[in-house]
Amino acid sequence: MAIADNKQRYMPLPDDRLPGRGEELAYPEAVLLVNPVEPQFKGEVDDKYEYSIENKDNGVHGWICFDPPVGFWQICPSNEFRTGGPTKQDLTSHVNPTTLAVCDFPH
Repeated sequence: MAIADNKQRYMPLPDDRLPGRGEELAYPEAVLLVNPVEPQFKGEVDDKYEYSIENKDNGVHGWICFDPPVGFWQICPSNEFRTGGPTKQDLTSHVNPTTLAVCDFPH
C-alpha cells in the first residue's frame, strides 16, 4: 500500500483479521495481529485509521503487488468535494486491499 513517499508498507492479509489470527479490539476495525500469516506483523494493531492522511496531502493513494504485477490508484483531481479544510485527516486504505474515497457532505 502506498499513501505517500514516506508512507508505504506491506499490508497484513484479510485472513490475519479472522479469529485465531487476530483479536478484535475496542471497535471492529481494530484488530491485534496475534498469529498473522506473515510473522513480521505479529503484535501489530491493524486498523484503517493508521493509514489516514491530511486532505492537502491526499492527491493519490493505492495498492501495488509484485506477484502478480498489478496495482490500482485512487486519484483525487481536486479538493472541491472535501469538507473540514486542508488539515482534516481522512481515510485512504484498509486491508483486503481496499482503497477509500471519503466524501463528506454537510448535513
